[in-house]
Amino acid sequence: MKDRHKIVSAAAWSIGAGLAGRAVGLLGTLLIARHLSPDIVAEVTVATIIALTGNWIGAWGCGQYVMVRGGEGREAIFTASVFYLLAGSLVIAATWWATPWLADWLQAPNLAAYLPGALLGIGIRRLGAIPDKLLARELRFGRIAMATALGDVAYATVAVTLVSTTNLGGRAMILGFIAQSCVIAGITITGTGWRSWLAPARLRWARVRDIIRFGAPITGEITLAEGGRYWDKPLMLRLVGAHDAGAYGMAFNLAQLPAVYVGGHIGTVMVPAIVRAEPAARAPLIVNALVVAAVLLCPMGAGLAMVAPTLVAALLPPTWALVAPLLGVLAFMLLLGPGSYILSSFLTSLGRNAILMWIEVATMAVLLAAFAVLARWGVMAAAFAVGVAMLVQWLLTVQACHRDGVRLGRLWSPLSRVALACVAMALAVWGARALIAGQVPASAQLLLEVATGVLAYPVALGVFGGGLLGNLLQSAGLGRLPLLGRWLRG
Repeated sequence: MKDRHKIVSAAAWSIGAGLAGRAVGLLGTLLIARHLSPDIVAEVTVATIIALTGNWIGAWGCGQYVMVRGGEGREAIFTASVFYLLAGSLVIAATWWATPWLADWLQAPNLAAYLPGALLGIGIRRLGAIPDKLLARELRFGRIAMATALGDVAYATVAVTLVSTTNLGGRAMILGFIAQSCVIAGITITGTGWRSWLAPARLRWARVRDIIRFGAPITGEITLAEGGRYWDKPLMLRLVGAHDAGAYGMAFNLAQLPAVYVGGHIGTVMVPAIVRAEPAARAPLIVNALVVAAVLLCPMGAGLAMVAPTLVAALLPPTWALVAPLLGVLAFMLLLGPGSYILSSFLTSLGRNAILMWIEVATMAVLLAAFAVLARWGVMAAAFAVGVAMLVQWLLTVQACHRDGVRLGRLWSPLSRVALACVAMALAVWGARALIAGQVPASAQLLLEVATGVLAYPVALGVFGGGLLGNLLQSAGLGRLPLLGRWLRG
C-alpha cells in the first residue's frame, strides 16, 4: 500500500512537472518560430533527430538493465554503465563521420552546421541517463520530472534569447539544446552521485554477454518506437520540402503535448508499478491506467484540434499558416499512442521484449509505406500516415497483451462516456467561437475558447461519465475534500 501511494504521488508530480516544463518548452518553440522560417526550423529539427537516433541505438537497453538487474549488485550497474558510455561514444563518432552523406541524402545543405552541436548535446545528456534510471528504480520520479521541466526551461530561455538578440539563426536552437542537456544531466547526476554507477567493479565477460542478450530486442523496440515519433520529420523533409516539413514538425510538436507528455509519464510510472505488483493485479492495473489516460488525454487532443486555427492565428506569423490544419489532423492521430505505450509497459514488465520489437518493426514499416504513398498528394495527406501507423500499433499491442490475460472489454463503457463528454466540449468551444469571432483579438479569442473547453469538459464528464471524474480525483487524493466529495456523489 505504501508503494502504491508513493507511485500515485510520483505520477502526479511527474505529470504536473512534465506538463509545466513542456508548456514552457512549447512556448519557447512558438517564440522561436516568430524569428525563424519553417525551412530553418526543419533542418535544425532533423539534425537533432539524427543525433537522438544514434543515442537510441547506442543505449542498448543499458538503462532498462540497470532498473531490472541493478539489484544484483554494484558490478551489474558498473558494467552496464561502462558498456553504455563506450557504445554511445562509438555511435556519436560514426554519426559525425556520416554527416556529409546524410546532408546529401536528406537534401538538407545546412545540416553540417547543426549536427555537431546536436551530437555534443546528446553526449552530455548520456552522462545523466544511467542516474536517471537509478532514480526511477528508487521511485524518485519527482527529481526526474524536475530535471525534465528545468531542462525545457533552459532550452526555451537560451534559444529564445539568442534567436531574438543575435544573428545565430538555427544555431540558437542547437545552443538551447546543449543547455537543456547540461541541466538534465546535472540534476540527475547530483541526485545519485557518481559512485552509485561509476564506482569501479570487476568487469566480467559473462555480464557483458548478458547485457548484449538483454539489450538486443530492447534496442530494436525503443529505436523503432522513438523513431515512430520522430523519423517522419526527416522523411517529410525529403518528400515534401523544407517549408512544408517545418510546418508539419511544428504541428506535430503541438499535437504530441497530450499524447506523449501526459501518456508518456503515465507509461513511465507504470513500469516499476507493474514490476512491484502481484501478478494477478497487473492486468487490472493496466486497464485502470488506460481509463485514466483516456479521461485526461481525449479532451486535450480534441481541444487542440478545435482551437488549432485560433491558436496558430494568435501565436504564429502568416508563414506558419499551414500548421493549423495539420494540427487539427495530428491532434487526433496521436491519441492512440499513449494507450499503446501503457500496454507496452505491461509487456516490458513480463520480459516480452522480442514481441515489442516486432510490433515496432511492423508499425514502422506501415508508417514509412503510408508516408511514401500519401505524400504524393501533399503534406496534409501524408499526415494521415501517422494515424494509420498508430492504429496498427494499437491493434498489435492489444493482441499481444490479450495472450497474457489483459482483457479490454471494460474499456468500451468508459471510453464511450469520455467520447460523449469530448463531443459536448467541442460543441461548446465551437459555439463560443461563433459568438466572439472577429469581435476580439485572436489572442483573447484563444483564451476564451480554451477557458470554455476547460469548464465544459468536467461538467460534461460529470453528466456522461458515471463516476469517472470522481474516481480519477479520488485516486489523486482530492475526493477527500468535503465539498468536492459531496459534489462528486451528486
